[in-house]
Amino acid sequence: MRPDKDFDSAPALAGGRHAASGAAAHALRVLMREGRVALAGPWGAGKTTALEEVLRALSAEPLSTEPPSTEPPRRVLRVTTVEEDRGHVFGALAQMLSHCGAAEFAQLSTRQQEVVDRLLHRGADEPLAASEQLPARLAVTALLAAGLWILAVDGSQWLDPASADVLGYALRTLPAPGLAAIVTERVQGRAQAAARLLGGHPAQVDVLPLDAEETAALLDAHALPTRWAGPLQSHCGGHRLLTSVTCTELARLPAAQRRRPALPEQTVDAAEAWLRATLGEPARHTLMLAALTSHPALPLLLRAGRSDAEEHLARAQAAGVLRVDPASAVHFTAAALARAAARSEGRPGRAAAHLTLARAVGDPVHEVRHRALAADLPDQGLAEDTESAAATAREAGERALAAELFLLAAEITPPARSAVLIRRLSYAAQEAACAGSVDIARQAADALTASRAEPADQVTALLAVVDAHGQAISDLEPLLARCRELATGHPGLLAAVELRAAIAANIAHHAPDRALRAAGRAAELAAAGGHRPLQAAALTMRARMERVLGAPDAPRTLAEALALGVPAQHSGIRNSAQYLAARHAVFDDRLAEARERLLELLALAEHEGEAEDLVDIWRSLAEVDTRLGACAPALAWADQAVRRSTAAGLSMGPAWYTAALTQSAAGSFAAALRTAACGARASQEEGDGLYVSRNLWVLGAVQLHTGEVAGAVASLTAVAEAQRHVPTADPGMFRWQPDAVEAFTCAGRLDLARELLERVRPVAGPPGADSGPGSALDRARGILLARTGAGEEASGVLHGAAAAFGRMGLPLEQGRTLLALGRVERARRRQAAARSAWEAARAVFEETGARPWQELTRELLERAGGPASAAGPAPGPGRLTESEARLADLICQGATNQQAAQHMFISVKTVEGMLSRVYRKLGVRSRTQLAAARAAAVPGPDVRTPPG
Repeated sequence: MRPDKDFDSAPALAGGRHAASGAAAHALRVLMREGRVALAGPWGAGKTTALEEVLRALSAEPLSTEPPSTEPPRRVLRVTTVEEDRGHVFGALAQMLSHCGAAEFAQLSTRQQEVVDRLLHRGADEPLAASEQLPARLAVTALLAAGLWILAVDGSQWLDPASADVLGYALRTLPAPGLAAIVTERVQGRAQAAARLLGGHPAQVDVLPLDAEETAALLDAHALPTRWAGPLQSHCGGHRLLTSVTCTELARLPAAQRRRPALPEQTVDAAEAWLRATLGEPARHTLMLAALTSHPALPLLLRAGRSDAEEHLARAQAAGVLRVDPASAVHFTAAALARAAARSEGRPGRAAAHLTLARAVGDPVHEVRHRALAADLPDQGLAEDTESAAATAREAGERALAAELFLLAAEITPPARSAVLIRRLSYAAQEAACAGSVDIARQAADALTASRAEPADQVTALLAVVDAHGQAISDLEPLLARCRELATGHPGLLAAVELRAAIAANIAHHAPDRALRAAGRAAELAAAGGHRPLQAAALTMRARMERVLGAPDAPRTLAEALALGVPAQHSGIRNSAQYLAARHAVFDDRLAEARERLLELLALAEHEGEAEDLVDIWRSLAEVDTRLGACAPALAWADQAVRRSTAAGLSMGPAWYTAALTQSAAGSFAAALRTAACGARASQEEGDGLYVSRNLWVLGAVQLHTGEVAGAVASLTAVAEAQRHVPTADPGMFRWQPDAVEAFTCAGRLDLARELLERVRPVAGPPGADSGPGSALDRARGILLARTGAGEEASGVLHGAAAAFGRMGLPLEQGRTLLALGRVERARRRQAAARSAWEAARAVFEETGARPWQELTRELLERAGGPASAAGPAPGPGRLTESEARLADLICQGATNQQAAQHMFISVKTVEGMLSRVYRKLGVRSRTQLAAARAAAVPGPDVRTPPG
């Protein structure tokens, strides 16, 4: 197997776009601007794919950036290397020259033709003579000077030194763009071989790993659930080849086996090929030890007898296999790589390694873990030590480690000690539920069933499986039914089952009335059984559903739950009455109070909480800061939630919803559209109706903001249909109605707009009272009034709504209302009033850092005439809006109009009109000219090799 050529090309994404197309588009822009570019990335990153995309794009039109170009097409001289080529003197040069024909050679002198003939026909093992180098330099440089060439070197790290010298001389002698060059190098970080070849400090484009959304797109292209994006990011680390292999293998599984994305053996095989292609056997043995320990670090490896560990880790880091942080901790870039490193030796070798690590690790918990992993037979003493270690890990908040240790203790428990075995399996299941470890929870539950444990133990384990699934509980009804059957006659157990049934009714079935009844039954059963923590959890769930349904009892029920005095961390902070109290403050726009409560809970979660606790608190903080206009912190909270959800394998729908919400306010509308679409798909696949609706709300709202009214109506109509079963729902919890009223109004569906407004406005608080939902509905009412010709009344309503938002400290809502006011005033031909409203909105958005809204305001002010901002760039024909710039980038990446429309969630007709404006603004007439213009106007990050 030749690793680079077998594994360095990434397959196509949906819509025909390739995984490396972002890097290819960037490289194309740099190449057209500067004439030279280096493409860098680790093994299997997709460098070859990106190179081929660039060459395909250049084959369509000339490299010249002067429209229209009379330059004849350039020919490509392609050199592709493998490791064995380094020893073949002038091998790469001979490969390059083989692409030239008699016409090119005829332009050389007789002496130069002889030199070229000698290069083409020298033996593979023939040594280099000192007299050959200079003639070769001169002959090849003369040949390249006589035509228009693109030199493409794939794998510069394996160029033989003689060829590298000649090509480097030619590239130094012949300036760009006369001789253009694109060179790839397998490297993590700064390119070295490519930099030496290209001379100076060439621009470098890194082929970056896939992010969670790109992984979701690849899953979608394979007809796999996009909700698997998180687990796949953990398995593959965004590595394109590993992700591609994983998707291909998972797509081959029968539908019945596609419940969770297990790591295929073929992916581990590919990861093992990576290790063998980049590291020697001693380094791989060091990595095996690192993979077998929970917290690998350089000092531990040194204590384990790997005296060359620092050198081995440096090589692995250079290959992109792992990274070593400033504290010397080792982190594999993908779980598949750790798995491949761990299995590099057989069971006896791994057992010996575990015993070595047990002596070196220094931590009693991990010492016991390694001894247990080395054991082959039941061992009562070791099992007791392992259970004690598990209890220590549990007290320290290391729930995943505790689950693993309890399961290990059960596995080495002598069969005669059945009661002890059952206890350990029960503990393993409970800890696995807290850690979200579905596999361990299922193993423990299956083992308990096989051991004929008491019903209470079986129910506890089965409920742990339910809990470990997080939001993905739509298919677990049979499991809950089995739990009810086993729990008959046990009020405490039945209470626990009814509480899960309430959660499932709310999330999976979107049936809050059913959830309310189940939560009420759970609270009564828990009280009868004297189980205060379970009673508090059930009352909290009941209060949540009462709030959803607009029932007045919600505050009293929540107070009852809080009065039980159960610590927030007892059953998960996210399920606690304390967290719900913070959420109620969010719903009521008591944002300062909400933020204070959430930060207190965050400190607790960081010390004692679970991954889901942290994610939910970060998501709430992102929502609070978005409403407060603290855009930068909001984006940071949302990013943490996405990254932790990805790393922990949690459901991605909620995290993507929050990310889309914050992007729509503080990042970019294009990013919000992509993220909301991913979130809606992932939630749909999990049967999580709650977050399908929330993601569709953000999707529809952004479609509305960007002028795609038909798409907005479709998205928000889907939300309205899903919400029909809760006509009295509290609009403070889920604020989709104002956007739906506005979308229906803009689409001319005034009957729908009036019906929804009349139904919702009474439950949003009395008119005139300061209320976030009420003021947003007033804004929608003002837009509806303007559409019906009542411009003066509309202006008054919008003035009042803007003032209310200002009093409540909701700046983004205030700015958005001022934009609507300006549009109404413009329709009334009151240009000065319109401009005044938009200037006020601009000031709000600039102060808060709401970038997409700044862009919208700038467009409106430009159309109104005069500068959009004293501090901003002057308007001009080459200035693209955010949507136009996004479309231009997609077109430069090779997207068709249809593909761009799908990606931007707009119609093909809208794309065609927008693209015409882009061409007109930039003065171009073709896609290649567009790429050149974008390269000159938006050069992107200028990543260069540092001097020296």
